[in-house]
Amino acid sequence: MSAQTRKPYLVVWGLLALLTSLEIAVANPSLEIPRVLVGTALVAMAVMKAAFVAYYFMHLRHEMRALKLTVTLPFLAPALYAFVLVAEATWRLLR
Repeated sequence: MSAQTRKPYLVVWGLLALLTSLEIAVANPSLEIPRVLVGTALVAMAVMKAAFVAYYFMHLRHEMRALKLTVTLPFLAPALYAFVLVAEATWRLLR
């Protein structure tokens, strides 16, 4: 594998490492970030990490649009469900 073909993988690896560091920082209780924001941020970062892995390491960037949608649409359902759970928990806390 040449350095030119390795570069995108190293960039994505760096982004994944950065997102993991951000997740650790956001989850730090000493920052006193509201739990709802922590939950929302952690879910959003997890979704972004999963998208990077699928797009680059599972080679979806080279596939046809139909296959990308076949993988992406079911992937969005758990993410949507997670955001609904966070919203519902927020609603329960505020009433």
